[in-house]
Amino acid sequence: MKKTYRTCITVLIACTLMGSWLTSCKRELLPEKKVMSAMFSASTYTVLTTQRPGLPPVADGPVELGMRFKSSTPGTITKFRYYKVAGETGTHTARLWSANGNLLKTAAFVAETDTGWQTVTLDIPYPIGADTVYVIAVNAQSRYAATTQGMANAISNGPLSSIAGNNGVYNYTSGGFPASSYNNTNYFRDIEFVPTQGDPEAPTAPANLSATNITASSATLSWSAATDNVGVTAYEVYRNGTLIDTVQGTTVSVSHLNTGGLYSFYVKARDAFGNRSAASKLADFTTLNTSGITHGSQLTTAMVGPQGIGISSFTTVPGGTFNGAALSGWGNAARTIGAGGETIDGYWFPAGTVVLQGANVSSRLTVTGGWLVLRGCKGAMLVDHPAGNGGGAAALFCQLGEFSTGGLKDARQPAASIVYRCYFPHSGLENVYADNITVLESWITPDPDTVGSEHIDGIQTWGGQRYLNFSRNHLEFNPPHTAPYGLSGLIAMYSDGAQNGYDGYDHVIVNDNYFILNAYGIALHAPLAVPVTNMTVRGNRWTWSNAAEDENYTNAVYHNTSWYIPDYNENSGNNNYWKDNQWADGPHKGSYLLPDNRTSVTDL
Repeated sequence: MKKTYRTCITVLIACTLMGSWLTSCKRELLPEKKVMSAMFSASTYTVLTTQRPGLPPVADGPVELGMRFKSSTPGTITKFRYYKVAGETGTHTARLWSANGNLLKTAAFVAETDTGWQTVTLDIPYPIGADTVYVIAVNAQSRYAATTQGMANAISNGPLSSIAGNNGVYNYTSGGFPASSYNNTNYFRDIEFVPTQGDPEAPTAPANLSATNITASSATLSWSAATDNVGVTAYEVYRNGTLIDTVQGTTVSVSHLNTGGLYSFYVKARDAFGNRSAASKLADFTTLNTSGITHGSQLTTAMVGPQGIGISSFTTVPGGTFNGAALSGWGNAARTIGAGGETIDGYWFPAGTVVLQGANVSSRLTVTGGWLVLRGCKGAMLVDHPAGNGGGAAALFCQLGEFSTGGLKDARQPAASIVYRCYFPHSGLENVYADNITVLESWITPDPDTVGSEHIDGIQTWGGQRYLNFSRNHLEFNPPHTAPYGLSGLIAMYSDGAQNGYDGYDHVIVNDNYFILNAYGIALHAPLAVPVTNMTVRGNRWTWSNAAEDENYTNAVYHNTSWYIPDYNENSGNNNYWKDNQWADGPHKGSYLLPDNRTSVTDL
């Protein structure tokens, strides 16, 4: 195809489900009468009306030619059509595609005339959703109609419209998805569409959601097809409560996951009218850990902080507020991740992320927008994105004096906060109040408060939080360990108040940590007196302290007899687990520590 002639015959192709999708999804197809019974409007629309080709027939091909379009209301596509020019011969097939290239419906034209608009009626009208982009394409054998810049601006007719710019699409691979565009050319490919006036009935929830092929960075999700009175048009995939993808099939590969990360997925079905089903059951899993560390007791100071990746010299740079662009003065310590994103130390970060390596930050960085990664740095960080901002921050192999996050109680909510293989020689993560926080394989040793008026914590949460993963960490309080010095919890999960109307904890992992006890200060303060769901406390180890009063009243696990303990029984229905939490040494080595702080020879 000569690009100087590239033009678009905008034919909005509305197609039913592609044959291979029908086979893999096993979606229930509705009889035509049932589909038509849901239509209460008799009006029929096409995108193109009076438009006609502005160039002589273009001699080129074979090529797939198409147009991107959408409807402001749900409805059904009843026909595909295209404008045929003189001299074009051979067979023609229309294909309807989703915006990301999934084939939805095909139909072959029969009994064509020599020139003008050609139409094929679909065997079953194809339902489409509102405000969803589709692509209609029809192949050309040797000639086609075109108007240069015919798709530069949106063409609207009733609820239908083309998409302005980068439209008029083509592909020289026979039957391939047309994604290339040149000069916004109109190739005169189109559809006939009947809007649906009303449909109050939502689809059934997708069933049997499962995760398979789990790796360190990806997994495959699959589920059983939902049903609907008119037709299911898409499935929405949610990760940790956030919509990440919309697909037509019943399987999807999810990527850009983090090593050893906690993930929870669910799926909703959507029909042509925009009705959404209830969520499917959850598919929870943790990606593979490839670091080689299975327990916090295996960590050494040589494995964490800048020394863990061999950084011994630093560039001193100022702190400040980071808002999505590299700060002046950072010099060679800063770089920006390009298109496609990048995986660093097992964690994926999107394009535009600023990475600082080997920087000695002289004051605290406050991150308020975009993504920032500190790698092999010294410094401190407050991750303080407004709720819904979408940015986040990570500290990888850093030596930190502080890592804090805002929370929904203050209208702050970073998309994610990651701390991996970091060294906290004199402090901890005292205020991590947001959702989606990961703290893995870090060495955390807070100093006590010398006046005894403050609680000092290793990892401190507020409550009302979801998707927390505190695993394989080494935690100990620095001395002195006696009153009146202020020490509190090495992992202290408090219940200080509601955030966004929720005061409990959901989807939390506290696994394989190593707690070093002393005479004063609590090792684990698990949530108390608030709702707790989908929480796992497993494989943690405690060192024995000779200063403990006895094995059932130590500072290993905090227990207040006036507050109720969440139910960690496997049959509770809360999906909570408390398993294999033991003394690592001392007179009760190998015995189990239970949620009420009792030592037992049998596990919960």
